[in-house]
Amino acid sequence: MRISEEQYGDHIGRYRSVLYLCHRNADPDAVGCSFALSRAFGGAIGAVDDLSRTGASLANVIGAHVLINPRVEDYDLVVVVDTSVGMQLGDRLPASYALVDHHLDDGLLESALFYIQNPANSTAEIVWTILKENGKKVDKMAALGLLAGMIADTGRFKRATPNAFLAASEILEAGGFAYEEALEALFVPANISQRIAVLKAASRSQVMRQGDWLVACTAVNSFEGSAAKALVDLGADAAFVAGRHGDRVRVSARCSREAARRGLNLAKLLGEVGKAHGGDGGGHRSAAALEAAGEPSAILDACRKKAAESLP
Repeated sequence: MRISEEQYGDHIGRYRSVLYLCHRNADPDAVGCSFALSRAFGGAIGAVDDLSRTGASLANVIGAHVLINPRVEDYDLVVVVDTSVGMQLGDRLPASYALVDHHLDDGLLESALFYIQNPANSTAEIVWTILKENGKKVDKMAALGLLAGMIADTGRFKRATPNAFLAASEILEAGGFAYEEALEALFVPANISQRIAVLKAASRSQVMRQGDWLVACTAVNSFEGSAAKALVDLGADAAFVAGRHGDRVRVSARCSREAARRGLNLAKLLGEVGKAHGGDGGGHRSAAALEAAGEPSAILDACRKKAAESLP
């Protein structure tokens, strides 16, 4: 059941014990939103498997205590935050849950008790509206978490809409802190393992030319998202990076703004490839991921072919 931001307080108030659950490798948007909601309405914060390095940095700065792989059955309600598809939660998705998210995937909507899903640059914008519509005041740390989430999901506002800038201005005023503090909360120096993974990704990449477009594919053991971003920064219009994790394969993808504008939709592409290989995928038009079964090379080849079909 879809509800409005104004109705959130009435619905969440029906439950005594609430868990705000973040996706695997939880990013600053997921962490900041869960923290702000828990401060305003009560509840615990959890994440599947781990936090991203920037997510962990933000959690440390704002004082968010995040339970890793919590027992979802111990709570009256689980609110899934900033998560587009079930594969991002592994086996932690309960039969009944609520959802607050800004992606446009519909994978989690049908089974949700209630949900708020609006097209925004970040889930933080939606949560900010929830807090305002329910008369909730935010303290500095909650506001800092929301702004950090916005910064991360908009690429420091390079992909921001007027609504995002307006929300950021209101959050800064409500929190009473400087923009630089939110930037500092996200700062994590690249460690040696990440740098090695990115360099290996670049050296192993196979590049396909499709007209004037360049599509890069490669496989690494970790930091797939960082590697995909680096390949786009180096000149690829789209990049797909696979990594094997146990019996599953994860692929992270990134594309340039121009490729997305001209028709490449990575969320849709990875959703289709993921389902075709016994998994699922989703995310944003220019940044998405999938998790599936099979060989990395075969899944990358499927991604490459679909990208070629999408680019004019």
